[in-house]
Amino acid sequence: MKKVIVLLVLISLCAGLMATGTKEGTKDGPQTVVFWNGYTGPDRPVLEELVEHYNTSQQDVVIKMEIMPWDTLFQKLMPAMIAGNAPDLIAMSVGRYAEYAQAGKLASFDEFIAQSDTLDVNKLVPGMISAGNFEGTQYAMPMAFAAMVMYYNKTMFKEAGLDPENPPTTLSELQNAWSKLIKKDASGNVIQYAQAIGVKSTVPMIPVFMWMYGADFIVDGQSAIDSPAAVKAVKMLQDAFSKGVSPVGLTGQEADNLFAAGKAAIEFNGPWAINGFRGAGIDLGIAEVPAGPEDRKTWGGDTVLCITADSKVKNAAWNFIEYWNSTETQRTWALKVGFPPTRTDMADDAELLNGNPDIIHFLNSASYAELFMAGEPKAGRIDEEVLVPLFESVTRNTKNPATALKEADLQLNALLAE
Repeated sequence: MKKVIVLLVLISLCAGLMATGTKEGTKDGPQTVVFWNGYTGPDRPVLEELVEHYNTSQQDVVIKMEIMPWDTLFQKLMPAMIAGNAPDLIAMSVGRYAEYAQAGKLASFDEFIAQSDTLDVNKLVPGMISAGNFEGTQYAMPMAFAAMVMYYNKTMFKEAGLDPENPPTTLSELQNAWSKLIKKDASGNVIQYAQAIGVKSTVPMIPVFMWMYGADFIVDGQSAIDSPAAVKAVKMLQDAFSKGVSPVGLTGQEADNLFAAGKAAIEFNGPWAINGFRGAGIDLGIAEVPAGPEDRKTWGGDTVLCITADSKVKNAAWNFIEYWNSTETQRTWALKVGFPPTRTDMADDAELLNGNPDIIHFLNSASYAELFMAGEPKAGRIDEEVLVPLFESVTRNTKNPATALKEADLQLNALLAE
């Protein structure tokens, strides 16, 4: 009889432990969510601060971040997924997630969204939600929304006889400014560039110029890159680089460094760059990207959060996503980093607008911002195998625009057909 009683007590204790355990597993203590991201720039301290706040605000989940350069992250990610030791939570460009969704490596958010009591996706940026939906399933949620704007050095504008309070608003005005901002030494070497233009490992700087002429890249699953509009755009860029508007072959980081060092007067970039540029002592001007002869577009999008399909702590990871997209977190992020909030219900947030007057430039740009190859599973390969070689060949003047675009068109269609 005593044995039976002891057995019943043990069963009761086990049941109690199971009832009070976490949703995923029965371990005591908080669940650890491994979070990979590439926030190595000036926005890193703010991300770390917000993650620390989350970790200390509750006792159920601990976010363990592993921060690395974006190229390193993507080199490691698929092998880690195949080997079964991938992170639980990943931040990545909105243009890259689809390849992992197509491969079955990401978890669906549909059930989490339907059951959430704290996060209403209808209050998040529609373009980011739409871009995160692959073949009818939501695989990505917003982490950071950004639009590309034009940064310029007011001191350099004054020295060139340009009005720093009236920056270029059209491409023709920008080209006129370029001609005045380039400085060369007695030997003809450029010592001050008009604009730092990245061609690789960067947000889409070159595509923005191509959009100005009405050029496109992929339409209905086929290459659209070999068009009269693209030829005009590429010819303009080739001429600009040959005149010394920008150094050739820059990565995004190198373009940032050039502008921050006072070696270039203009750069197109996103809100993450503000603190770094001001911290470098630049007398910083901010304006919308100039309108082109055919269209006005800028890059928009940025970063999404995804949960890996094999994660054992999906509920915990989703809890952090809810926290990240909360009004309080987005206000802090916007005030300290300069990113527009991922929420559309904060347009009248007085604390945000008063605390960050720069944000108006990004909010204005959002209406014509375009996501670049969002939802295209082969976006990474297209960029590395087709677009970067195209941009390198024309900016280095090793191929004429028409030839380079025809070759890129064939390569892009072949890649899309694989």
